[in-house]
Amino acid sequence: MTGRKAIFLDRDGTLNKNTHYLIDFADFELMPDAVEAMRLFQDKGFRLFGVSNQSGIARGYFTAEAVDDLHEKIIAHLAGKDIRIEEIAYCPHHPEGVISAFAVECDCRKPKPGMIRRLQEKYGLDVAASFMVGDNRSDAEAGVNAGATGVWITGPLAGMAQQPSGPGRLDNPGNIKEFVSLIDFARNLKGSG
Repeated sequence: MTGRKAIFLDRDGTLNKNTHYLIDFADFELMPDAVEAMRLFQDKGFRLFGVSNQSGIARGYFTAEAVDDLHEKIIAHLAGKDIRIEEIAYCPHHPEGVISAFAVECDCRKPKPGMIRRLQEKYGLDVAASFMVGDNRSDAEAGVNAGATGVWITGPLAGMAQQPSGPGRLDNPGNIKEFVSLIDFARNLKGSG
């Protein structure tokens, strides 16, 4: 792919249903309309990447190798549907973890921007023309913190999101956009080839 703009997708609750510490591909289930949304992103000239907090590694629930294996299977599964996710970056850290190598403060756990910045550098991406999409406000904030536009999916199908309801929601800066679903965002997104 030669384009420089990207859609960074949270994994659990945005790309796939959140089963809480997903590690077995047999439990992987795409969110409704996720494939259609990703096709629209691609048709509009965006490259696709995953960006996921995976504290289960620090907590000792599974290994980084198991996450790598799962991500390879997800990428291959989506490739069979003509969706090209170039990489799923993940943060293995959590300060309360039990695996000492990962029980640290880091620059990559969302809402920090480290994963997006590393993808930007590795793939030559224009983050200012890109979007970070997720079902938690921290996903959108990671995008903003990296210089992208944050997109917060707040609808009833959003995963285990931290979202207030009703009027007077959180004070939302102008560079975080809210949509009820991934497909709603994809349909409203302007493309520029």
